[in-house]
Amino acid sequence: MTDEALPRDAQITEDTPMTTLDGRRVLNRRELADTYRISISHLEKLYRERDHNAHPEPAGTIDRALVWDADDWHQWYQHHTDVTGLESREDLQARTGLGLSTLARFWRERKTNQHPDPDKTIGNTMYWNPTTWDTWYQAYKANQRWRTNVDRSGNAEDLISLSDAARVLGMTPTSITSYPSAPPKHWPQPVEERTTGKGTIKRKYRRGDIWTYAEHRERGGGRPTGTPKTDRRYPYDGDPRLDQARAAITANPETPAVRLAGQLAQQHGGTAGTWSHIVRSARQHPEEDRQ
Repeated sequence: MTDEALPRDAQITEDTPMTTLDGRRVLNRRELADTYRISISHLEKLYRERDHNAHPEPAGTIDRALVWDADDWHQWYQHHTDVTGLESREDLQARTGLGLSTLARFWRERKTNQHPDPDKTIGNTMYWNPTTWDTWYQAYKANQRWRTNVDRSGNAEDLISLSDAARVLGMTPTSITSYPSAPPKHWPQPVEERTTGKGTIKRKYRRGDIWTYAEHRERGGGRPTGTPKTDRRYPYDGDPRLDQARAAITANPETPAVRLAGQLAQQHGGTAGTWSHIVRSARQHPEEDRQ
């Protein structure tokens, strides 16, 4: 048995051996493993990652063992393993012609290239929405072209003005006039700085330092130093889908989260897995908690 072998065709039937808790049919972890042919270790991993995968909470305990509502767990599992419309790294390779090593490098460098997170991860396999991935890849290619538009002529020790630095970077001089006062990430300090009789500050930069900045800069110059980040107070804070989930919860307070996520996905688009996260956040942060 491997963690990749996650059969979706397991069925909970009237003949399935099962205990009840408060009138609900429930399964413990061993029974889930036997019914769905999943290793205990993988079931434990799925439960540990419930904040990310929307795994249902236990219905309670029997003989000190956690048990889950059989129907709720089955619905969640069907959504969790449904990759309809999504593509794995191998699928992306077959469609785009890019090598697996290149696709793996894109993922390793996601902190700097903004590679999208997978829509779903099953076992060790990640899956992406192809539209989302293609949109990112087109922007990535455009960004790479933008980065190569740098004038590499001249001597690295040359001292150049701010306007000359803009031309080295392939930018218009007016586009970086704010850099000295609000420097983007990796912007170098001037080597020389003097104030003219009219009060104008003249700065000189080492050409090699501008080349170094060109190698590390972020698209758009990066966020200026001192610019505050806008941090979310909780997952999906400010996302209009959170209000849609809150409205659905208010209208259907007894509907299980997994089922509600599936309904929202059908109504508004997106994957049930993503909506499960949104529903979880909406339940943890209801409308009245917002100030």
